[in-house]
Amino acid sequence: MFTSILVAVDASSRSGRILTEVEDLARATGAAVHVLHADESEVVYDQMVELEDGATAAATVDQAVARLRAAGLTADGEVVEVLHENVPYAVLERARALRADLVVLGPRHHGRIGALLGGSVTHEVSLHTPVSLLLVV
Repeated sequence: MFTSILVAVDASSRSGRILTEVEDLARATGAAVHVLHADESEVVYDQMVELEDGATAAATVDQAVARLRAAGLTADGEVVEVLHENVPYAVLERARALRADLVVLGPRHHGRIGALLGGSVTHEVSLHTPVSLLLVV
């Protein structure tokens, strides 16, 4: 069924629920899991501002990979540095590069105003992904 799962995580409590679902799917299908975390930046008055420090981003991925491996799964992970508005495209690019046949995300919205102006990561990925998408709420 699935051979390669890309799961995007952040430092929120939702990531635990997402990883639980991924564990079950990977165990049932024998899929390898690739964990992705976007270390986001914004441009403010012509200056790059990091929204998260690199150590926190790396720890988020390391903890997720360790959890999946402790469950007996094949897992690796990476942090990608990206502008905040380009997160959906970073997810899509990694899915293509890894030949993932499933992308797993949690709902990630920018609030009502942000959703009207730019949508959400989940919405953008769902519009453009050529593979199956699982949204874990």
